[in-house]
Amino acid sequence: AHILVDSRYYVEVEARAQGYQLHLLDATNTLTTIVNQIIADEQLQTLGFEGQQVSWETAHRWKSELNAKLVSATPDVLRQIKTPEEVEIIRLACGIADRGAEHIRRFIQAGMSEREIAAELEWFMRQQGAEKASFDTIVASGWRGALPHGKASDKIVAAGEFVTLDFGALYQGYCSDMTRTLLVNGEGVSAESHPLFDVYQIVLQAQLAAISAIRPGVRCQQIDDAARRVITEAGFGDYFGHNTGHAIGIEVHEDPRFSPRDTTTLQPGMLLTVEPGIYLPGQGGVRIEDVVLVTPQGAEVLYAMPKTVLLTG
Repeated sequence: AHILVDSRYYVEVEARAQGYQLHLLDATNTLTTIVNQIIADEQLQTLGFEGQQVSWETAHRWKSELNAKLVSATPDVLRQIKTPEEVEIIRLACGIADRGAEHIRRFIQAGMSEREIAAELEWFMRQQGAEKASFDTIVASGWRGALPHGKASDKIVAAGEFVTLDFGALYQGYCSDMTRTLLVNGEGVSAESHPLFDVYQIVLQAQLAAISAIRPGVRCQQIDDAARRVITEAGFGDYFGHNTGHAIGIEVHEDPRFSPRDTTTLQPGMLLTVEPGIYLPGQGGVRIEDVVLVTPQGAEVLYAMPKTVLLTG
């Protein structure tokens, strides 16, 4: 196998990529020059590249400069089933997020801004060994909970509001992804009296139904259906607009997906999220997300934090 790398990263890659043939990119040894040499040495006729990751201009240039037929390919199929080593790293990444969730639950108080909460959570995960957050941390409180991807804003969280946190840790190149919806504590605040308490229970039931359906041989669309059916039968089908989950690995979002259209069959070693949600414009929303490992017997949730309505503080 070949790795092409420039001088900024050569020493680091050389130390980590034992058994690979490294090629140094510079002004003379350009990418196309080196690849053409590999094509000649190995007598290649066809060359695959990640079509979804390469611009039209670059692909067009490669087509004219490289001495092989180019075809678009995706490595996602190769990455669907994780090795035991990959599973262990992702398990550790999930552990960082899990500890982060409990830390931030205790940290959040009414009067803080969403940005302040996100900064504290990301700092804590770095202290636990994360390279960085695996994506922009979502903190959506009160009415902003109706925004599925409501990145942290200057909004001040208030007692009695739900706050949805969607976050993850990047650890040794692998991602975790976790969502919890918490209740901001304050005088007289109780979970049962919150206007979205019943919605929370529906989302939790949907998530548990999906997790219970996960086992080898089941199609991804069946997992989506298990969650979506619970929400639809409760009358909130129109307020659950995204997929139930996605695979995770060196990228946060990988294939396959728990979607109505994905017919991929689950196999042991796959790692996917399960994250149904209900989003009510002007009121707020609820989402609960775990990373789940497909095992020979069924499914293993990689987080320990409880999923009942938890008060902050």
